[in-house]
Amino acid sequence: MILRLKGIKPTPLNRLYTPIVRGGRQSIVLSKQARESKKLVQMEVLRQKQNKILKGSLSFKMDVIVSKVKSPDIDGLLKMLLDSFEGLCYTNDKQINELIVRKHLNQGYDEIVISVEKLDNNQ
Repeated sequence: MILRLKGIKPTPLNRLYTPIVRGGRQSIVLSKQARESKKLVQMEVLRQKQNKILKGSLSFKMDVIVSKVKSPDIDGLLKMLLDSFEGLCYTNDKQINELIVRKHLNQGYDEIVISVEKLDNNQ
């Protein structure tokens, strides 16, 4: 599966969760901004017809292409996208055994290119 995300800016890690109190206990939930970003990513997966559940060990590769020299933190993008693909491309992100993330700065355009593939069992 190869997915190209243009114009979607996933929520940074420091804005991903909101603290709440339920039944006297503190907890954290996805922020409104994160829920909206996740929904946009999931709709794009469906629009590009990349929603095929892969089984077994997976490789997740992400290239973040950024138009400017200053760019978003890559860890927040990664967490948000890994969670967004659950139930659409794989059952659980625990299936990911290989992770490759690259950031390309000052490219003149913004895009996130993601590849999720089944790993060979011999690896």
